[in-house]
Amino acid sequence: MEKFSQLKYVRPDMEAAKGEMKACLKAMKAAGSYEEMRSLFLEQKEKEYKRSTMETIASIRNTIDTNDEFYDKEMKYINQEGPLLGLLRQELEKVILECPFRSQWEEEFGSFFIKSMEVNQKLSDPAIVKDLVEESGLTQRYSKVSAAASVEFRGETCNFYGLLKHMQSTDRQERKEAMAAWGDLYEKIAPDLDQIYDRMVALRSSMAKKLGFDSYIDFIYLARGRYDYGPGDVAEFRRQVREVIVPVCQRLREEQAARLGVDKLCYYDEALVFPEGNAVPEGNREELVDKARKMYRELSPETGEFFDFMADHDMFDLETKKGKRGGGYCTFLPAYKSPFIFANFNGTNADVNVLTHEAGHAFESYTAARNIKLMDMVFSSYEVAEIHSMSMEYFTHPWMELFFGGKADRYLYSHVMEALEAVPYMVCVDEFQHKVFENPSMTAMDRRGVWKELERVYLPWRDYDGHKFLEEGGFWMQKQHIFLFPFYYIDYALAQMGAFEFYGRMKKDRDQAWKDYYRLCQAGGSRGYFDLLELAGLHSPFEEGTVKKIIADLQEDLFD
Repeated sequence: MEKFSQLKYVRPDMEAAKGEMKACLKAMKAAGSYEEMRSLFLEQKEKEYKRSTMETIASIRNTIDTNDEFYDKEMKYINQEGPLLGLLRQELEKVILECPFRSQWEEEFGSFFIKSMEVNQKLSDPAIVKDLVEESGLTQRYSKVSAAASVEFRGETCNFYGLLKHMQSTDRQERKEAMAAWGDLYEKIAPDLDQIYDRMVALRSSMAKKLGFDSYIDFIYLARGRYDYGPGDVAEFRRQVREVIVPVCQRLREEQAARLGVDKLCYYDEALVFPEGNAVPEGNREELVDKARKMYRELSPETGEFFDFMADHDMFDLETKKGKRGGGYCTFLPAYKSPFIFANFNGTNADVNVLTHEAGHAFESYTAARNIKLMDMVFSSYEVAEIHSMSMEYFTHPWMELFFGGKADRYLYSHVMEALEAVPYMVCVDEFQHKVFENPSMTAMDRRGVWKELERVYLPWRDYDGHKFLEEGGFWMQKQHIFLFPFYYIDYALAQMGAFEFYGRMKKDRDQAWKDYYRLCQAGGSRGYFDLLELAGLHSPFEEGTVKKIIADLQEDLFD
């Protein structure tokens, strides 16, 4: 396999793909045995994996440079044709569900394989094909608008990620100016973002209605693979966060204010954990990757093999640059059984978090792909997938001196603190989306009002020091998941409970904790949420008392 930059992209022939799927559909209907059906199905899957690999290469290169006209056009073409192929895939799955060999399919590939196909029958229809194409266009438009935003700050052209570094400065005035520039930048593009989101909400609500759902919430829970629980369970989890975690975070913020010597902790102070400065990694991109290679080789033979593969094939794009989409992600090239990591390094401890968090996703997919027959089942549902990534952050704690030198202890404290403090924000984002789709006719100002009220509940310490746009509720716009991956954010909070539980267990029996974690990675997406938790020996965060117990154990490391 070549390095990623050398991988040849060939536009997928969508018409040929449709023809192949129709031929497979016809042949599977006529198959006289399970073995014949299985052979046809797996052959078709291999063709799909080759095509989806090309689609993923195009998507990665489009996000690396949203101004690249070639890949922008390729993604428009792919998004235009994708929903039609999805309908054919749905028909193919229906043949399996209705065939006389269904029990044999379930015996070989598992009950979750069948359950997913059953759910997929409810999630697509010719009536929403044009809507899906429009939705893809809106997500592309959002990415371009947000990626193009930049401002001159203290002689430097900064995008949103560049400004975040200045918000960790030990100079409070610099932090304040950086937050003001950051907020002003969002205010500048807010009219575009409001317009995009207005249409997204209306479109997504309309699609759900066309498919027979009462609301988009009902649709998206199934689309996110949440077969085992519903909005009521998530509301109960949010209650536990309000009652258990928010007070602990309030105490942490008060201690932080005292440490920084400020009377009032403002938003631009929140990212600075220590008055002498946060721990920042030592080294450039190449040096950090080399340190990560050493770390993963020492962590386990499995992680060593994985990271050597990633580094040798340069399956990363890590530096922030003009025109690059914000955020970070891990994706997968099925034809090569290879993960790919996308990030925006900005010179803060977040750069190391990428090499542990996104690498956790990558390690899981690399591992599962070599243990599972179908690449479709490499990734689990999101609330489990984030356990893979977040737990890897803690498994790598013993190697943080490699990255931070004598400031490693400072990093380790801030890492756990920031992870806990992020949970109320995560559930705030989740409740915001529930309220938006419970009342999809909200105006832009209505949404800001909802966010402002929710901040008072989940982030009672938050103070924007007079910045009008942020104080009136504009902060929600900075979370790209709301635009690109609706209702995919509570998953981080649920997963953080599992990761915190692993964190506590690895302090008592690290070897056993790693075995349980590795077993979870090997299982990929072959089982449902509760079954995977049980496989890893983890407790359900929905059970009363689970959050309280996990946080009680965690507080030992946060408070003297």
